[in-house]
Amino acid sequence: MKVTALDIAGFRNLRPISFPCDPGLNLILGPNASGKTSLLEALYFLGRGRSFRTRQPRELIQTGAVAFRIVATMSSGDGRHIPVGVERDARDLTARIGGVPTRSLAELARQTPVLLLNPDSHRLLEDGPQLRRRFMDWGLFHAEPGFLDAWRRYDTALRHRNAALRASSAHRAIDAWDGELTTAATILDQRRETFCKALEVALQPLAATTLGIGEVQVNYRRGWPLEPFERGFTDWLHDGRDQDRRQGHTRIGPHRADFTLRIAERPVAEALSRGQQKLLVIALVLAQAELYQRHAGDSCILLVDDLPAELDAGHRERIMRALAGLEIQLFITALEPGLLSTALWREARVFQLADGAIAATHLDPDERTNAGSLESPKP
Repeated sequence: MKVTALDIAGFRNLRPISFPCDPGLNLILGPNASGKTSLLEALYFLGRGRSFRTRQPRELIQTGAVAFRIVATMSSGDGRHIPVGVERDARDLTARIGGVPTRSLAELARQTPVLLLNPDSHRLLEDGPQLRRRFMDWGLFHAEPGFLDAWRRYDTALRHRNAALRASSAHRAIDAWDGELTTAATILDQRRETFCKALEVALQPLAATTLGIGEVQVNYRRGWPLEPFERGFTDWLHDGRDQDRRQGHTRIGPHRADFTLRIAERPVAEALSRGQQKLLVIALVLAQAELYQRHAGDSCILLVDDLPAELDAGHRERIMRALAGLEIQLFITALEPGLLSTALWREARVFQLADGAIAATHLDPDERTNAGSLESPKP
């Protein structure tokens, strides 16, 4: 799916804007506080139903406005054009797909598949496992039609089992949910393990392009012990029930799943500098985009905020080459045109943002080709 046109009103510091989008590269230029990140945030909200900057919807609504509205015309690989829109006030979210109201954020996500790279993306490696579970589950949601049902089934059973534990219910009341939990857990575990194997394969060439490192392992962790192999998930639940009662929640299961990365069998923190780790996260997100394309037969939308930050010209050039090698739609922000080369794209739309207003602009040939060409990649 690709955005062919975007309309935004009442969102953050952006003035009402409406503009056509390129199916490949959309470069958004402007000084700090001009609204570049807000524009990406609006697209992210359209695809996720939430912001990547705040949990408070009121902060997204422009001062003096009662609501914000985001509408995108989406085009699919089969040539269909579908309007997708959301409107959010301080209390409620209203969404429409093809003009038809929907209460399903899952359907919104299917129509607007967005991935994000920004200066906080390094948290994917550094923070706890919740972000990495979301990363796995985003890929599986778009790749496996039955994954969402299994996830919901597990989540429902987990909430009921935890409630029974806290209520000190009889063993039979907990047993009733253990079977349901095990059935859903088995599906989630198999899907996530398969995803991590595919992710490792997709990651190798991208890590080589961005980092010059080809041997990256993606190690999946299921959320309960692997051995002894003859013991099933239900056995582990039964054995841990007394301690679960004392703590008031289920301590093992897919809700504890995670994955780790290793470089030639070494932990990432030992093998790579902090700057290299950021490049690895970029490769990881690009691998996710490639897997989406492989499974969906269509492209996703990648939002890249402030790519030049903390990267030298050589690495910026490497990343732009990796991005150009993927058939995805890009919305990339930068302070000025000379920081990023667009020469690898036959066509690209360039926009200038200032004081929340957007205008189409163009790059001269030198600006299209010079960025990154003066410095070779650093190790």
